[in-house]
Amino acid sequence: MSVSDVKQDFGPEISMPRLPDEPKFLPSKYFSGHTDPLTCVALFPDSKTIITGSYDRRVRLWDVGSGQASGEFLRGHKVSVNVVAVSPNGTLFVSGGGDGRILIWNATTRTLATAPIQAHSNKINSISFSPDSATIASIAGTIIKIWDVGTAKLIMDIKSTTFERQVAFSPEGSRIASVSHIAPDQQMLRIWDVKMGKPAAVSPIAGHTGGLLSVAWFPNGQRLVTASLDRTIRVWNSETGCQEGHSLGGDPAWMADYVVVSSDGKLIATLCGDHSIRLWNAITLDQIQLVLRHAEPVLCMAISADICFIVGGCGDKKLCLWNIESITQHEHNSGPLSTLGLENQQDSAPDSSLPDQSPMNLMYPEVQTSPEQTVSQAVIISHGPLPLEPPTTAKEDIDPVASPPEHSHVRKWWRQALNFWNAGKHLSSQHRIAEIEPCSDETKNISTNQGQNPAQDILDEFNRYVMNEIPIHLIYLPTMELVGRNFVKNHFQDRIKEITEDLVVEAQARFVPPLTRKKVVPTLVRRKVEYGILSHRWLDSGEPSYQDMMEGKLSGGSGPSNVEYLLSNMTSRPKAGRHTLHISHSENKVQSPGYKKLQKCCEEARRLDLHFLWSDTCCIDKNSSAELDESIRSMFRWYRNSSICIAYLGGTTVIEDLRLEEWFMRGWTLQELLAPRKIKFFNKDWQRLTDQDDDKEEDTPLMTVLQEVTGIPETELIDFEPVPRYIDKRMTWAAQRRTTRAEDVAYSLMGMFDVSLQIAYGEGGERAFGRLIEAIMQAGGDSSVLNWAGEPAKHHASFALPASPLSFVGHPDIVTIGRLDLMLTSRGLRIPLVIVPLEMTKPEFDGRPIINPKFYCPHYGIGEVKIDSRGYGFKPIFRQYALGIFHYIPAEDSENPGLPKQVAAYLLERSEVDAQEGAPVGLSRQYRSFEDGWRRIPTGFIYVELPGVPDFASLWYVDRTCLETVYL
Repeated sequence: MSVSDVKQDFGPEISMPRLPDEPKFLPSKYFSGHTDPLTCVALFPDSKTIITGSYDRRVRLWDVGSGQASGEFLRGHKVSVNVVAVSPNGTLFVSGGGDGRILIWNATTRTLATAPIQAHSNKINSISFSPDSATIASIAGTIIKIWDVGTAKLIMDIKSTTFERQVAFSPEGSRIASVSHIAPDQQMLRIWDVKMGKPAAVSPIAGHTGGLLSVAWFPNGQRLVTASLDRTIRVWNSETGCQEGHSLGGDPAWMADYVVVSSDGKLIATLCGDHSIRLWNAITLDQIQLVLRHAEPVLCMAISADICFIVGGCGDKKLCLWNIESITQHEHNSGPLSTLGLENQQDSAPDSSLPDQSPMNLMYPEVQTSPEQTVSQAVIISHGPLPLEPPTTAKEDIDPVASPPEHSHVRKWWRQALNFWNAGKHLSSQHRIAEIEPCSDETKNISTNQGQNPAQDILDEFNRYVMNEIPIHLIYLPTMELVGRNFVKNHFQDRIKEITEDLVVEAQARFVPPLTRKKVVPTLVRRKVEYGILSHRWLDSGEPSYQDMMEGKLSGGSGPSNVEYLLSNMTSRPKAGRHTLHISHSENKVQSPGYKKLQKCCEEARRLDLHFLWSDTCCIDKNSSAELDESIRSMFRWYRNSSICIAYLGGTTVIEDLRLEEWFMRGWTLQELLAPRKIKFFNKDWQRLTDQDDDKEEDTPLMTVLQEVTGIPETELIDFEPVPRYIDKRMTWAAQRRTTRAEDVAYSLMGMFDVSLQIAYGEGGERAFGRLIEAIMQAGGDSSVLNWAGEPAKHHASFALPASPLSFVGHPDIVTIGRLDLMLTSRGLRIPLVIVPLEMTKPEFDGRPIINPKFYCPHYGIGEVKIDSRGYGFKPIFRQYALGIFHYIPAEDSENPGLPKQVAAYLLERSEVDAQEGAPVGLSRQYRSFEDGWRRIPTGFIYVELPGVPDFASLWYVDRTCLETVYL
């Protein structure tokens, strides 16, 4: 779109001060603690405390001065927290959620001041306090509701003719402003009389050519500002309804979707769609060329009452703070400024004689003693990034700030490298993968602390880690011998001494709020204990075994062992201040393919300056059932803790060959792909498949092919988190993979879900998989474990256990919104379901089973329910049928369960048994036996949409009597 097009669309009054190089300022402070993106933010009147809400259903308070969370997080919402607001007197704050509930909190005790208010049937879009802190206004859909804060009672309903997006009390409290954004003929600003509950004389106010997104009052109550989908910001006179001055914005490159006004009425701040916050002089309506920017989307914002800083909640789960005072003061004190003009500006410098050097007066010199100065002459130019930059860690080192993978679009901020952990260690080749070592400053500290023993907690963690978190046996690469954990412990003893108190303190200080010592020490210890690990496809024969390594019979031939032969061909060469052993390959004898593969892997590990390597072929004593059991249970963790995974693809030459690579069809290699923090792929000739040091990098050709071949999203390939959640999605990744032993289908998956199983080869694949499902249910209760279809497993009385990962293929996507109380008993799977009766249209009786009957649901406006019965024959006798919905918000205490817009369910049937008079005590139930209760029918996936639920962020609360605990 050209500039002329913009003027034609929005009118000639629009000014577009688009400059080629806008000064951009990064946040000066970060707050971390939420596990999902932030949705809302507000500030207390004293500007000392921030309150935030998030998709993680939690409310958090933050201390501005210390940069730390203030107390524990607050819970009470069943879905996302959509809005937070603080009372003008600072004694209360409220939160509104996607569940339609309003919670009123006491700011001192951080407890609920009143009982929860079920204010609306769908998500709450906005909440505003009255100036006297006595009432609040909430908006959801077309209804504005006004509530008494003290009693939590409804005062008034105001019904609009269209869906309203935001509501705001006027400064004097007699009016409420609201904006709508859906209907083309109703895209207006409305002002309501609070006492009458009717539109004010000037309402509605029209002028925007697109839906309105946000509204804010000026402190004097005489003006309002709105932001719209037409990409403009406009200022209105609240008494006349006329627009004041020219429209702001209009730039096709971004659109303001949220607007606020500072407490003194001099500053307008807008949240823009290009990850930035832009500012305007509210007096002259000129844009201030000072862009507050963040690397990820800024989803909400607020200005402090003292106008010293702006806070924004971001899509990367962090709360960002831009210190306006430090920015303006830094630029004011840095000498003459080369300012950027909006129209015909001249360079100028701030007048040091001005009596008031507050941040707002630095930005608004026209209101001081020099009236001829304009806001254009106070534009701030950045001389570089702010001194407090966000802490970053290497992407492979997610702990100690581990957070759920977000199975989302947000790129995690900790993927960048930590300077204080980057080494000055010399690379042994151009392919050397970056290692993590203390930087030069810390190296100096280490030298001054040599001879001092590490703190006891560091030694304890080192001992615990080596004896529990690394493989039982490792290949010691200088001698090609198998060694145990005690050998490894002695080998790294000196490196642990490098972890000084200064290094621990430095690591803690890199985060806001600072991490505890308990979280930092394990990470520092793990980075000192380095080993490589091999991932490969086993050959049918010729793989070196544990016994071969112990006896030195690697090639199976006569004569000197390969270990002796290798040692005889090793020479010691000085390298980087130490002696490194190298193998002379010129006289190597012919060896088995399996040993050649192992030897090549060892060479690559040496090239990376590693001293230890683990391979599943020769580092496990399979004659020891205890060692085999521990190795299988711990394998995911061993791959996770390795410095790098060396993946050998025996059927691949170039990246395009990955689509036919056998490595991607085996069961065990799935966890070997996901678990390591670093992985490097080699083709069949042991050539690097890419030029990257780490193949777990974003937006690469290899990553594109990996997504296509595995069906796994890029975010999971790079930053996988083992948790007992997202079971349906993760099971589909393993559905097409094969294992030699049937039980390994289950055993190879338990690390991905962070559960543990007793290893019992011979029990059968279906029974092992059933134990895996049971362990996942006990670990999390995630309803996605129930999102499967088809025939159940046959080894158990339950009809609700899947037989294999194939049962989850084709599952509908559901968002986990609650944890269910699941338990496998001798009667079947005990599960609480929301029971919704169905009616079956029966054809004329002919004595044969009914195939693919039609079902109709008369409840909740569902109507006809399409069910793929997969050939199941329904008996032509009287049965009761129902949907057993397992995808819902569980009821808490005496509350009702909530259903989302789309629900997943089982088809249930049962035979009705009439209650008999004089039935023995304890048998007076209508359904008196397991056979008479609900039974699951092995159908396809059932996914039903509830027409009564307006959107995907809302819930439909059904009567608690619909909830029934059944045994399937």
